[in-house]
Amino acid sequence: MQAYIIYLEMYACLKLSVSWSWIRLKKWKLKGTKESYHSEYVSVFDDRVLLPNGREITYARVVLKDFVSILPIIKDKIVMIEIFRYPASILSLEIPSGFIDNGENPHDCAIRELEEETGYRAGNLSRMGWFYPGTRSVRKAYLFLAQSLTKGMLKPDITEQIQVKLISVNEARRQLENNRITHAPTIIALQKFL
Repeated sequence: MQAYIIYLEMYACLKLSVSWSWIRLKKWKLKGTKESYHSEYVSVFDDRVLLPNGREITYARVVLKDFVSILPIIKDKIVMIEIFRYPASILSLEIPSGFIDNGENPHDCAIRELEEETGYRAGNLSRMGWFYPGTRSVRKAYLFLAQSLTKGMLKPDITEQIQVKLISVNEARRQLENNRITHAPTIIALQKFL
């Protein structure tokens, strides 16, 4: 049942039409919280919560920065990046993504991240939606479609090892179907676009 509820939550976050009238969920009550870790990008809290059944538990809650992912299109090609992902120690084929800086809105972040990671600027940038990428956080991922691209200047962050790749729409579809693309925002953006 829990997996089914998570499945429904995912669709609701993607703003699809789901009727919740038959589900009677009760909220948890926060009794106290303690920050157990903090860095520039992540904070972890141990929340004491009272469940609807009366039981009190400690729930690890993660606070992460919101981010954007941009699907850049040039004619019949998708501008993707191959980037080294340290935690998994893999090269990942994905669309450009990046954290939203404090005080920055998602649209402006998408403009900045697109140029930083691909060297392209968008003449037309439109929202594709947003979603919650994890269940232990309220972090949001905003998706954008970038079109009418012009050359700018590639400016990757110090930790980013990036190779820009132009992939045909058909090749992206094949990579997606063969599970060669594993970056969740890329999968969602491609599925919405294709």
